[in-house]
Amino acid sequence: MVRAWTVRGGQLGEREQVALSEGLVIVGWEDLGDLSGCSSPDDIGDLLAKAYPGEAVGTIDSWKRQLWRFIAMEIGDYVVMPRKHLSVVALGLLAGPYEYRAEAPPGFRHVRSTNWVRPAVERAAVRGDLRDSMGAFLTVSELSRRDAAARVQALAETGTDPGYVGDGEPPGSPEDLVNDVRDSGTRQLTARDLIGLWGWKRRTSEVTDLVDQHLAELGLRVDPHFTDVQLDGLVTVSAEGPTGLEEGNRDQDRGDTQQAPRKADGPRDRDLTWRIGNLPFVREVVTVRTSDTLSQAITPMIEYDFSQLPVVDHNDVLRGVVTWEGIARAQLGGRTATVANALDPHPETARVEHALFDRMDRIQRSGFTIIVDGENTVIGILTSTDLAGQLKQRIEPFILLEELERRLRRLIRHFSAEELPKEIRRTMERGQHLSLGQYVFLVEDDHCWGKLRWPFEQQDISRRLATVRDYRNDLAHWAVDAPAEDVAALAATSGLLKLLKLVDHDPAV
Repeated sequence: MVRAWTVRGGQLGEREQVALSEGLVIVGWEDLGDLSGCSSPDDIGDLLAKAYPGEAVGTIDSWKRQLWRFIAMEIGDYVVMPRKHLSVVALGLLAGPYEYRAEAPPGFRHVRSTNWVRPAVERAAVRGDLRDSMGAFLTVSELSRRDAAARVQALAETGTDPGYVGDGEPPGSPEDLVNDVRDSGTRQLTARDLIGLWGWKRRTSEVTDLVDQHLAELGLRVDPHFTDVQLDGLVTVSAEGPTGLEEGNRDQDRGDTQQAPRKADGPRDRDLTWRIGNLPFVREVVTVRTSDTLSQAITPMIEYDFSQLPVVDHNDVLRGVVTWEGIARAQLGGRTATVANALDPHPETARVEHALFDRMDRIQRSGFTIIVDGENTVIGILTSTDLAGQLKQRIEPFILLEELERRLRRLIRHFSAEELPKEIRRTMERGQHLSLGQYVFLVEDDHCWGKLRWPFEQQDISRRLATVRDYRNDLAHWAVDAPAEDVAALAATSGLLKLLKLVDHDPAV
């Protein structure tokens, strides 16, 4: 079975230049000698411990696994080498076994013969999930999930990534996640599956802090952070930072434009700013090309009531946008009826990591923003209508709960302190409002229920109040995920409010 591997280049891209010119794939560890006699990762570990006596046990363990991957890669496997400072990757086929070239300069001695079949595939041609899995801080890692090997093969043969359709199987436990990262270098899963490893379903502030803490204790990092994407959005888990992960000569990230890894200092380092990626946005975006006719743009705009269409190239890289205004100008100006002549080359764009509230005014003015990734590839679109819908989803639960609590206060204000159950008497005596949990005690008290004289079943109202109480308690914790995702609890809140309106009449205006 053909497999695919990522092997990162060296200092300032020098190693990748030599690799491409000489038909090799190269790793460093310049103080380490010939590994030809090693028959297991432990054999490599013994040599590493002697060559690097000051390194921690965990560092040696990571290095030995990477070097074993490098030796164990089979002839005919695919190799991906992200090229430094260039928006391309090199794709090759392994053509020979491991060699140690003692006469080569330090850092260029551990090699595998490679046929670089596509030395400059545009990064934009690689779908985002596969690009992310190529971005491990490890020098050698395997691309093993989401049909990665078959997709790399397609890229090598055609220059096109067919992508992945379906849901990947998540790890079964945090320990399985650690093992996956150790074995392959990275592990992709959804934010939902990640927090689900610890038994949680929503990203409240408490859950987020606890998952961050667990990840730090396990020595793992997540990119992007699992609160920066939608609940079913993908994140890539890798080992935390370069220390203990990169090569012995420590030259991998020097001069590289890749973002430096954060340290595992725990939850306090997490950025709490709301990002574009926190909101659900349309991901199946209808697009057109500059060479398309205007009729090819007009038809879907009319059919789906779009006010704009992104214009992309063959790799879905954004080139502009076509709007009704642009179409009118092209037609009134008598220009050729092509998308190119109606194109606005500078549309409003955003990335998932951009601060949401910094972009809201601009989205309202333009009516939309096109979501792009780091390669300017279109991955979604967010409209002002979408923003309004999200505003309703996130505000509605709080408005309903506020009205419900105010009506409850008004309905029980005529109770004397002596009539109230002891569980809530002190609250009333202090002149404080009851909590929703305390209203449950009131409804379950037979004397108080009789005085209310509500035309409902006592146990039914008690059950409804308990449901709404739990919902209110959940909302008290800051959450990335919209409260309206708890459809049943929101419906219960709305239903109870309708019942209260029957017994609590607003004064005539």
